[in-house]
Amino acid sequence: MLSEVSLYVATPEQTIIVRKRNAAQWGMGLTVDEFLDREAKGDEEEFARDGKLITWVLAPRNDSTTLDFFCSCRTFKRKIVLCRPLQPGVEPVLEECYGYGVSSLFTPPEYRNKGYGKHTMTLLHWVLARDEYLATQEFPEAEWGQRPARVKGAGEGWLSGLWSDAGPTIYAKCGVSIGGKGWVVKDPISTVWKMDEVGDIIPEIEGEVTWLDNKLAEEVWNKDAEQIKDDVVQQARKVKKGQFSFLPNEGVGFYQWSRFEYHFSRYVERPPEYYGVQIGEGFATWTCEYRPGLPRTLVVTRVRADKKTAERLIQYALGYARRLGMDQVEAWNLGLGAEVVRDGHLPAVKTYFDEEVEWMANERFCWC
Repeated sequence: MLSEVSLYVATPEQTIIVRKRNAAQWGMGLTVDEFLDREAKGDEEEFARDGKLITWVLAPRNDSTTLDFFCSCRTFKRKIVLCRPLQPGVEPVLEECYGYGVSSLFTPPEYRNKGYGKHTMTLLHWVLARDEYLATQEFPEAEWGQRPARVKGAGEGWLSGLWSDAGPTIYAKCGVSIGGKGWVVKDPISTVWKMDEVGDIIPEIEGEVTWLDNKLAEEVWNKDAEQIKDDVVQQARKVKKGQFSFLPNEGVGFYQWSRFEYHFSRYVERPPEYYGVQIGEGFATWTCEYRPGLPRTLVVTRVRADKKTAERLIQYALGYARRLGMDQVEAWNLGLGAEVVRDGHLPAVKTYFDEEVEWMANERFCWC
């Protein structure tokens, strides 16, 4: 019964079990030992350290440290900027606060079809959301038992986001209470350029671009984070609707590169060395996915540019992808090329306040 289980921060021993289970599901060709090594290295990076990364397990209340737990997931604490809707004529106010990225929900086969995955996601709200919001909600103790404990590093969320590979409706049903609204999918739009369909690529112009290594990419993400703050206010003022955005600095943008670097630094003949490209004040950053059985993809993670410069940046991305022998280039919500609605990595958000907001910079950089 669901009242006999609850959500707990994983012990170190449980975390190893979580990662071994995840290796089989998301190892992307890595052995279990390689996957564990990659995850351990990730623990030391800025996107995870200082309590930003928490692994959660759904376990029996009478044996919360068991290694035979029912479900698991993880969350990343991230800075966001938010302008909530205000009364007409009132100037939008920027709030710099926290949101959480949710990923890696996994239920072992022997525990599936028992409601554990949905219950894990439902209980997450009660450990992630800020106290002021939860004070307006009612926890159904009769059905779920005592609410999970609040823990350090969680409980400051104004919202949480996830990127669903299980369709648009499953997580939408995981609300704060029974029958409540959960995560709502927002703009799962991609443009994909297949390299065997791309014609002549505009040649490089000497001195036009700066190729971004890790240091330069960090610099543009830091600057971009400050510019996004202004973008959110300006958009809220323009459309008279609330806005929010994750920020790409403090390791968030780097996570995209780090996740795949373990692969291409070891197993790819021509590994990528550049994180992106810059033209004037415009830039594009990317990562490269090498996954067995799937197209080799240069994934554009973040673009800041006007349309003309964005088109030029994509040309450089295509040229670089061709040099690397990639199969395709993909960008999210860029507004260029033939856009399609994805059936995976569906961006979804759950707000911990009552007003509706739009998701700005809904691009790959914040995926986790």
